[in-house]
Amino acid sequence: MPTSRPRGDDELRPMLATAGRPPADPGWAVEFKWDGVRALVVVEDGDVRFVSRNGNDVTGGYPELVAAVPTDRDLVLDGEIVALDVGGRPDFGLLQHRMHVRTPPATLLDAVPVELYLFDVLRIDGEWLLHEPYDERRTRLEGLGAAEWRRVSVPPSFTDVPPAEVLEVARAHRLEGIVAKRRTSRYEPGRRAAAWVKTALFHGQEVVLGGWTPGRGNRGSTLGSLLLGAHDADGRLRYVGNVGTGFTEAALRALLDRMGPLRRAASPFDEPVPRDQARGVTWIEPILVGEVEYRTLTHDGRLRHSVWRGLRPDREPTEVVLPALSGGAAPAADLKTDPDADPDAGPGGVPPARTRERTPPAPPDDAAAGTVTSEELAALDLLRRRGTWEVGGRELALTNLDKVLFPGEREEPLTKRDVIRHYAVVAPYLVPYLRDRPVNLHRYPDGVDRPGFWQKEVPSHAPEWLRRWRNPEAEPGETQVYAVVDAAAALVWMANYGALELHPWTSALPDVHRPTWALIDIDPGTNSTFADVLVLARLYRTALDHLGVRAAPKVTGKRGVQIWVPVSDGYTFADTRRWVERLSRAVGRMVPELVTWEWYTDRRSGLIRLDYTQNAINKTLVAPFSIRPAPDAPVSVPLEWHELDDPDLRPDRWTVRTLPDRLAAHGDPLRPLIGVEQTLPPL
Repeated sequence: MPTSRPRGDDELRPMLATAGRPPADPGWAVEFKWDGVRALVVVEDGDVRFVSRNGNDVTGGYPELVAAVPTDRDLVLDGEIVALDVGGRPDFGLLQHRMHVRTPPATLLDAVPVELYLFDVLRIDGEWLLHEPYDERRTRLEGLGAAEWRRVSVPPSFTDVPPAEVLEVARAHRLEGIVAKRRTSRYEPGRRAAAWVKTALFHGQEVVLGGWTPGRGNRGSTLGSLLLGAHDADGRLRYVGNVGTGFTEAALRALLDRMGPLRRAASPFDEPVPRDQARGVTWIEPILVGEVEYRTLTHDGRLRHSVWRGLRPDREPTEVVLPALSGGAAPAADLKTDPDADPDAGPGGVPPARTRERTPPAPPDDAAAGTVTSEELAALDLLRRRGTWEVGGRELALTNLDKVLFPGEREEPLTKRDVIRHYAVVAPYLVPYLRDRPVNLHRYPDGVDRPGFWQKEVPSHAPEWLRRWRNPEAEPGETQVYAVVDAAAALVWMANYGALELHPWTSALPDVHRPTWALIDIDPGTNSTFADVLVLARLYRTALDHLGVRAAPKVTGKRGVQIWVPVSDGYTFADTRRWVERLSRAVGRMVPELVTWEWYTDRRSGLIRLDYTQNAINKTLVAPFSIRPAPDAPVSVPLEWHELDDPDLRPDRWTVRTLPDRLAAHGDPLRPLIGVEQTLPPL
């Protein structure tokens, strides 16, 4: 049955994708991202038209493609116009020679041939398919036989391969990236929808040209660099930096020809341009749009290491918005591999004992660690102020269950019963991070309004079944016996004991001198904002991705972000501390205005400390899903990397009351890294 059409051809625009990481959940089709220009192909009344993303008719620029599309049917198709290099890969630089020519001569058609890649169909013989799911539209597209048309291809769509794997194929073949599309999604013209997610293998940014600086040396007769801008949320044109590389001589001359008639007396930017960047500048009207490739962003949104890619006549200046402050690509210049290092060695040149996948702990079962049953939870609710609760085959004497431990600010106050319930419910998620590890307890038996204290020694009244570890190296006066949590019942006992926070060691029995995690702690100061913390977290994300290191972040539940990196057997704490320090100093150099390396808090000027010293025996960070001592009982929660870009993210976003919904929707993104043996690349 025909579906509704857009209200007019002037509203017929391609559907757009949001930028993000490859989706991990099922239900996606994945296509390669092509380095060309988007076009809708409209076939009606025996005529073929090509319409650009911003609605311009570009038919005259591609006569060979017009001739390639049959005119015996009524069609609206979505695709990409590409120019291929000698290796058969789309090359945007080549396409630049065609994009600005409305009636190309035969010599240009021969020198820069183009092809049309089709990936969607919006209308067939008068039937609009906008509300049909992606799978149905894809089937109808393939049924048109377009792959048999000369100069036209229908690239593959992968429905049974995870998006992350397709991205690696794109990387291996030096393609631009991928676009993942929900298989149930409808086509939304002109809308940038979350149902389509694009992941690029380089960082590109559209820019508005605001002027040029004079050339020097070999460029004395042309230009030195272009001044670039983008619009903020209020529509102001902000300065984002200069670009002075990536030009051919022909491109330089063509740019001067385009910009010359646009001269103006004053800067077009709605903010001052730094004096050293604007020396000798010729300002122009901000109506030309170009594209650059860049490596990273500064803290204040400037493009670093940018390279010119070409003009974008298919874009309007008002479409060009500021890049997200997500760290850009890896600061590769600061993360160099030591050419003299042993490639099989860990940090400090120490080879790991083994380079294999350590078998992750089996999911806890009901008897050992388990899932507390709904019947057991119901029995907890029926207890009065005190009573005996049987959980996981253990009997526990619970006391003061109605005592308020957390005052409420955004939510209702929480009692000791609520705390016990939390640890019972999260046991299947939390116990894997505690099993076989000594744990330090932060106790608040009188509630978080009163001072808490650390408890490491297992008290004499602890139940006999609670697992213990005696430290053979403990000196007199030091902690002799630590608790080891391997069951839900142990968590419940600790909660009843007033332990609100759990801090496991990063090494495990039997060898507590060998860490299994390397820890990155972004510790904000008194003058730091969470936005500052996220800038650094995103830089770590980019750096770790550049190095090929698997890791996952988590919000602390207070003010910071931590990143957990699994490591192979064989590392010492000195190794992991040295590696994290080198990585952190490279990251810190990107935003020196945010970071301090001072040990003493009173000397940090309120800045962020990237604390690599947590990589030491009996130095701990709060466990995932542990409660934190603050009103409303916030919880430390692992994140997926892309969530660092969520504008609603806060370090205390999830609480004891809201965590169950979070777990139901996302599970534990850190869990797949438990037990992974990973060799850290030398830095």
